[in-house]
Amino acid sequence: MYMSYGIQVKKASKDILARAMAQEDITVQHSASAETAYFDTQNRVLCLPIWKDMDNCMYDMLVGHEVSHALHTPADGWQEFVGENGRKHMFLNVVEDARIERMIKDKFPGLRRDFASAYKSLNERDIFELAGKDLSKSALIDRLNIEFKTGLHCGVDVPFTADEKQYVTRMAETETFEDVMELAQELYEMQKEEDEKQQQEQSQQSPESGEGEGEGEGSATSDNSESGEGSGSASGAGDDESGDDESGSGSGDGDESSEDSGASRDDDTDDGESADSTQGDSSNGDADDLSYDDYENNVDAAGSTQRSFEKGVNDLRDTDSGEYTYNTLPTPNLENIVVDFKTISEMWDTQRAKFIANGKELQEAEQLTELHEYRTRIKGTVNQMVQQFQMKQAADADKKTEIAKTGVLDTVSMINYRWSEDIFLKNEIHPDGKNHGMIMYVDWSGSMSGILKDTVEQLIVLVEFCRKVNIPYEVYAFSSNEYVPECPHEDKYSTEYRDWYHNYRENHPQWKTSDDRDVSPHSFQLYNYLSSRMNKRQYQQGLQDFWLTTSACRYYGSVAPNCLSLGCTPLNEAVVCAMTQVPAFRAMHGIQIVNTVVLSDGEGHSMCRHCSYKGKRFVTDKKSKKSYEINDNQRGGETMALLEMLKDRTGCNTVGIRLHDSKHIKHLRYSFGDDTLFQKACKQYKNQNFTTLASSYDEYFLVKGDLKVETDAMESLDDDATYTRIKNAFMKGGNRKKSSRVIASRMVDIFAT
Repeated sequence: MYMSYGIQVKKASKDILARAMAQEDITVQHSASAETAYFDTQNRVLCLPIWKDMDNCMYDMLVGHEVSHALHTPADGWQEFVGENGRKHMFLNVVEDARIERMIKDKFPGLRRDFASAYKSLNERDIFELAGKDLSKSALIDRLNIEFKTGLHCGVDVPFTADEKQYVTRMAETETFEDVMELAQELYEMQKEEDEKQQQEQSQQSPESGEGEGEGEGSATSDNSESGEGSGSASGAGDDESGDDESGSGSGDGDESSEDSGASRDDDTDDGESADSTQGDSSNGDADDLSYDDYENNVDAAGSTQRSFEKGVNDLRDTDSGEYTYNTLPTPNLENIVVDFKTISEMWDTQRAKFIANGKELQEAEQLTELHEYRTRIKGTVNQMVQQFQMKQAADADKKTEIAKTGVLDTVSMINYRWSEDIFLKNEIHPDGKNHGMIMYVDWSGSMSGILKDTVEQLIVLVEFCRKVNIPYEVYAFSSNEYVPECPHEDKYSTEYRDWYHNYRENHPQWKTSDDRDVSPHSFQLYNYLSSRMNKRQYQQGLQDFWLTTSACRYYGSVAPNCLSLGCTPLNEAVVCAMTQVPAFRAMHGIQIVNTVVLSDGEGHSMCRHCSYKGKRFVTDKKSKKSYEINDNQRGGETMALLEMLKDRTGCNTVGIRLHDSKHIKHLRYSFGDDTLFQKACKQYKNQNFTTLASSYDEYFLVKGDLKVETDAMESLDDDATYTRIKNAFMKGGNRKKSSRVIASRMVDIFAT
């Protein structure tokens, strides 16, 4: 077979190939409505059809062809040359195709094999509709087209006369687009003269024939003449004999002689309009008046092989495919999205003042005592993480230690020069390790209320570890509840409040939209509770505010500031913000590797546009121009696509920690696909209180929500407990202790890499 049906073309890699060949960040898109590949030279968008049964060689050939247009075909100038003349347009395309294909193959020689394989496949399909035809009788422009497509790549023998071979050479040596237009114009004029000559010969061979008989002869002309021209010449012959009455009925002023038509062409060779108007009547219209689409009904018209080629490629399209929807992302205004820890502290101070003014207390003492006890309880875990981290760093440094000669003689061992070349001093070289940072995003949605405290406890372990080993970090809670400072209206449902809020958002937009394809993210907020930028006092206060907010949000009727209560899940918006925050964080602290950790209980709500039936959705990175497919058959497919974009753009590590408040994971079977993997995960979750999921995260943990950091395995035993109970409790407690530290231990592995 001419095509490898089993090969699955990876469109993402082809997009990268197109941008690499174009040597610029063009945008590559696929469209079900595109009949063939084309390049929008104004917007720098390469649009490819949605092809089916397409092997890699043909795909690369078509992409290379269009990219060469992007590099070498000017956006303007050819329209004036072509005008409304579809025939001249076809001639120009044939000559230009030969030039741009030659230039892209010269620039990327590896494409020669792809072009040869692709044209061989197309030729076997009779893409140019040459079966049963005598090539020697085809128009010169068609033979040139075949020569530079299948003749050059497939060894097809295309006949040319001695006089015609100069045009093969000239077509193979065109350098500029001006050369192309000059040669196309010359070939076009030659074809017109040839058509005139054939019309004259036909008229002279049947001078007595009537109009109907002339039309019959016109349809039997040689392959060099076009169907419209044949009928036109017959009509002209009939007009000469029948007189003015019949000539007046023709649409092309058939009473003029063929000699006069030739003179008109000579007088107006630049645009061909006068010549077009003097060719006589034609049932299909004059050949020079053909539009590009008229070639559908003029299969013998000069240049029709190019139209056949375009139709053949069009037949490779997947007509059953739905339309592809491409989304782009606006730029976040982080100054209007991020609420700093200082502002959060001020909100809590205001909240305390309100309660005191109303004769109430926040009853903080109990929660703060609980926080103090928890921090004391996890010290052992944090210290163990620090020790493990330092050991891994030391082992890694030892592994990377190199011995290098200094070039300075060792006066002790130089006496051995006769039998040893090892007479120079040596130095140990310890390559510097990579420094890390961590940005943590916490889901602050209503569905987290049951496991919010457990989540925050896991997060505090990571924060305390970062502080111990001096790793820069930031902690953000993403929430749909917006922070609106100094609101003059208490009633959020009043008309006054809505008007004030509308004006406030107009002056403090969260997103900068610069493209019609930009999605419309939901309004949301990132609350920066903790940061390595805090001093010791600020950290103590920030941690207390974080703990108090967590305790308050676990119950309805929260005493926390309204905007800090639980809302929806703008996870996707948070990932988009991370694309800007991660590079800024890296630059601020001069770090090499940023680990982005997301703690959530599920997927975020969608913000990209939906696609049509059978269609697909993509989100395009405006910086890299790479498009990422959104898998709508997967829960959280949009989030997974955005995470891929985040990793590619920033180079960060991504870690997902999904808290789960159930004893089993049966309803998550869809996340595994393979039943064996699912059963293995169920066993791990039951025995170790966690398992891993396949996703776009570098590592994605599913953790039991009530997982505690256990320190004393036997604190619940009675004083008179038996030896067996003590033994079992010790073994069980050791396992729980080990399981409870699993996430922290995996974080250490990531940091020490």
